[in-house]
Amino acid sequence: MSRISIKTYEPNDFFSRQTLELTFRLLRNNNPGLSNAIKNAMSHVNIVHYETIRGIHTGEMHFNVDIYQLLTAHTIGQIVYALTKIGELALAKHDMPPEHINQLRKLIEDWVQLTEWVLYQTTTDKTAYH
Repeated sequence: MSRISIKTYEPNDFFSRQTLELTFRLLRNNNPGLSNAIKNAMSHVNIVHYETIRGIHTGEMHFNVDIYQLLTAHTIGQIVYALTKIGELALAKHDMPPEHINQLRKLIEDWVQLTEWVLYQTTTDKTAYH
């Protein structure tokens, strides 16, 4: 009798396609280099099968590990920084509607959550060998 190993995933193991698309659009004019990196990642990353998500999320999702491999930790950090600067400028100028500020805040939170996932994964990998 063979045992099939079924990998279970946590909600934090996934990254939203919508977050990638919205970030790409937002950075397109403000930071074309980062926007292009996101566009390239979107064209090379696979969408997670619905059966794998098992109702954890709605919408199209990607594995964090795939996003991390395509964008690298440095680029992810630059994205968080760029979005934060856009938010700071919008708050200083008072030129962004509150619903757009809330959407920007959500984007930043999604990217920060990915950053925390990367830190956890890399810290876990290093401490496993000590």
